Amino acid sequence: MLGVGPEATPVEVRAAFRRLVQEHHPDHADDTQATRRTAELTEAYALVRGATPSPPPSPPPPPSTATAEPSGDSILLDVPADEAFAALFEAAGRVGHIAYFDRHLGLLETVVRFEGGPTCSVLITLQGRAHGTEAFCTMESIEAAPTPPIGPVIDALVEELTTP
Repeated sequence: MLGVGPEATPVEVRAAFRRLVQEHHPDHADDTQATRRTAELTEAYALVRGATPSPPPSPPPPPSTATAEPSGDSILLDVPADEAFAALFEAAGRVGHIAYFDRHLGLLETVVRFEGGPTCSVLITLQGRAHGTEAFCTMESIEAAPTPPIGPVIDALVEELTTP
């Protein structure tokens, strides 16, 4: 579906996905099936990105309580990295679609769709601090549209992290 072979590198897969989404996205294609095609491409990309010889490890259960504060393009959590990852995994799944994760490396990618705006990839990387964990967030549009400010995504994640 993505037009790449099994020997394709992650960079080649991502480039093929981005090209196809831009080509088939409902905002750019006159095709009545553009929405379905874009969803299929997104699902195929998520499957390819998550393809490993063995199934990926399940994230740990979310912590019972965590305090999260936005700080520019980061979120400060007052829990250890493994608990922060679990909480962010749950929150990111409610804010968007989990496209990739590796809890051992502290990486989490979610795809979010802005109402009236582009679909974006949000990459969250964790770094332990003396008193908790910092989650750095970067965002990139995966469509032929400018990347919007990341602030609303950070706010949505913090809201999900702090709502019981």
